[in-house]
Amino acid sequence: MDFSLLGPVAVTAGTGEITLGPVKRRSLLAMLLLQPNATVPVEQLITCLWDEEPPEHARTVIQGHVSRLRATLAEAGADAYGVELITHGSAYRLRMPEQLVDSERFSELVSLARPETAPEQAVDLLRQGLDLWRGPALTGTVPSPPFAAAAHALEERRLAAVEALARAHGALGQYEMAADVLHPAAVANQLREGLIAALMLALYRIGRQSDAIAWYHRTRQLLADDLGVDPGERLRTAYEEILRAAPTAGRPRAAAEPTAQVCDWLVYTS
Repeated sequence: MDFSLLGPVAVTAGTGEITLGPVKRRSLLAMLLLQPNATVPVEQLITCLWDEEPPEHARTVIQGHVSRLRATLAEAGADAYGVELITHGSAYRLRMPEQLVDSERFSELVSLARPETAPEQAVDLLRQGLDLWRGPALTGTVPSPPFAAAAHALEERRLAAVEALARAHGALGQYEMAADVLHPAAVANQLREGLIAALMLALYRIGRQSDAIAWYHRTRQLLADDLGVDPGERLRTAYEEILRAAPTAGRPRAAAEPTAQVCDWLVYTS
């Protein structure tokens, strides 16, 4: 049995994806999965499902969704996987092995990665973790502030993993691969200065100095237009480093100089 939060909220068992029912039932399950093995008060569930306008019979509605969800999981053989939806007075707990939730597996893989000290292993671990994503987190839940905040937090962790993967490739001298990893994330997050700075340095390392500088000026203009601020330290430092070395910019240095190459990368992407 597998529970998915990194994309559309879903549950799959041996026979395929389980039908979860209406959006509030799916959302209730998602909130329990965000806190596996924790007791979640019914008041928190009401806030998540209805925000500031819950109906008078909200508790009864939740009880109905819990009852149906418990039956759905039981029909899918949840007991065999150690999964049980438990009622604790006016709260609920989804007892389960946490590795059945994709977000928990993602967090574990990322926590094991050491991009600077064990880059080869980090590349493998981080790619495994990022491969778990199937789209925007918590897709299919109600559009309430608690779910928006949870989805944002998960997305921040995904972007941090992308940057860590790029650092691991950089530590191995694989700057082109680092640029390939960073580029889609940079296009989708054009005000995330650390990510843009990392992309600029990766592009510079593979001889694409003009592209690196273009990213800086594009981001500087967006920061001014959208936020009314100047580039931060990481972005400025990356830009200045590229300008200082511009006369000799080109392909990565020869294999005889790996230590300096790696150190340069780490200084400006850490």
